[in-house]
Order: sequence, then C-alpha cells, then structure tokens
Amino acid sequence: MIFATSSGLTSYNGNWTTYHYPPAYRKDSLISDFILSVTYGPDGMLWIGTPAGLQRMNGQAFEVVVGQEQLKNPIVIGLQRWDDALWIETHNAGLHRLENGSWTWFKPFHGGPGSYALDDLVLDPAGGVLYCVSRVDGVFAVGENVSAGFYPVMPEGRKVTGFTDVVTDPFGGVYLFNRSCVAHLGGDGLETAISAPGDLGVSEINDVCPAPDGSLWVATDHGLFQWKDGVVLDHIYRAHGIWSNVIKTVFVDSTGRCWFSTPTAIGYYYPDDAATDRIRFFFDGPRKLLFSGDTSPVP
Repeated sequence: MIFATSSGLTSYNGNWTTYHYPPAYRKDSLISDFILSVTYGPDGMLWIGTPAGLQRMNGQAFEVVVGQEQLKNPIVIGLQRWDDALWIETHNAGLHRLENGSWTWFKPFHGGPGSYALDDLVLDPAGGVLYCVSRVDGVFAVGENVSAGFYPVMPEGRKVTGFTDVVTDPFGGVYLFNRSCVAHLGGDGLETAISAPGDLGVSEINDVCPAPDGSLWVATDHGLFQWKDGVVLDHIYRAHGIWSNVIKTVFVDSTGRCWFSTPTAIGYYYPDDAATDRIRFFFDGPRKLLFSGDTSPVP
C-alpha cells in the first residue's frame, strides 16, 4: 500500500517506510514532502505528483521527470495510467499525456477540458473513457480517440457541476461525489446513489470507494459505512474499537481489506470478520498504531 500524505511518501508491506524531503538538497530525493497524487505508470515505476513537480521512484531513488517546458503547471493534482500512456492533471493548466516519451498538452478550452479549475480525474476502463471533474465547470471526458479532445458530459442535456471527486466503478461507469451526495455516471445517465443526510443519517461525506462485491464504502465524520442496494450493511465507529469517528479516506485493496485513515492513524478492516471481534489493535513501532481483523491477543 502506498500513502500520499502531507508529510512525505509512505509505503506499507508488513513494514512501514516513509520518504521525506531532506533538509539539504539531494538529486535522488523527494522534491516536496506534500504528496498530491501517486500511481504506477506503464514503466512499472511509482509516479508521484507534488506541488513542486512530477517525479518517479526508481528503486530507492527519486527522479524529476520534466521541467516547465513540458509540464505547464508543476502542481500535479492527479495521475492516471491508461494502457501505455500516463495522464497528468494540474489544477489550472489542463492535462498532459505522456506516451513512449512523447508529450501532449490538452490545453483548457483548446482540446482540453473547458475549465481552469480541475479537481480530479479517473479512468472508466469498461467504457474506454477518461473523466476529469471540476466543481465549478462540470465533468469532461475523452475517449480512445484522444485526438478528438475532451468534451463536456451533459446527461439529460444538463451540465454536471458541484462534484469535487470521482472514482471508478469496477462494473462500469464512475462515481462522482461531494460532501453531501454520491452519484453514478454511466450508460444510464446520472443517478444519485447516496444522499448523506437522508441515507446515512450523517451530514457529510469525506471519501468513497467501490468494492468488488458491488458495495460502496463511505468515509464520514461519524464512522465508516458500507452501502449496497439502498441499505447500510455495516457501520464501523468508536464503539467497535476505532479511536476516532472521523474517517478521512477509504480504499479497498485486492484482498478485500478496507483501508481507512483517521486524523491520527491508518488501519484496515476485513468485512468477513463482522461476526467476530471486528477490529483488534497492535503496535508497530512507538508511534504507529495499526488495527486489523486479527483475533489474536492484543499485545
């Protein structure tokens, strides 16, 4: 697992490793402690977006990929691999596409999305469409014919505004969300999936992640919810052992573990353990507190 944080790049594979921007400049180090985006690229390397530019990780060393002549804005807020290409999103300078060493700039309003205020991007591999989202200007998409450029998504003839984040639906389409609702965008148009106050009984949504079983995990300030077919299947909060009800992010990995973060720690949860002790705590080092579905005695 790779974690992009505001205090360095952290990985977990049974042991924790954190990389920081060093006090003195080093060519092979991170260029910023504030990590905005990460993804594995077509070359198999980890690509890292920061406010100071784009890097990739080669072994234990970091390489600065491009300068200002290719990257029109060094603040890389989104990264997305699509087959042999890497898409790079900046907040106000559109998107860049890197394929086999060749760069293409999708300038705002000139082949790129019609916005100078982008917030997120994601690929719908089932539909062969890359989406980028602007809370102010709506949703824009580009298909497999990238030379045609981006076009506005207008379901039922209306612009889709107000959403700040987007994640892939593994069954096709994407989920758009903001603090108050989650909506599905796909072949059937735009459909509201979750309304925070009405469906969850909470007033805010912090993050959303679809799971392989078709459910949605929703991070809120009142715990973690599992939602499917219009009902709450599970609700994890302090009564189950989490030290904070405030869940900031959520992500389901390939093993089915539901990872989530609070303002002070990171943990994961196995839904299949709901019939037993759902969360057990263990310490990994003096300052790192983890938890899992393990039912062994707590050290």
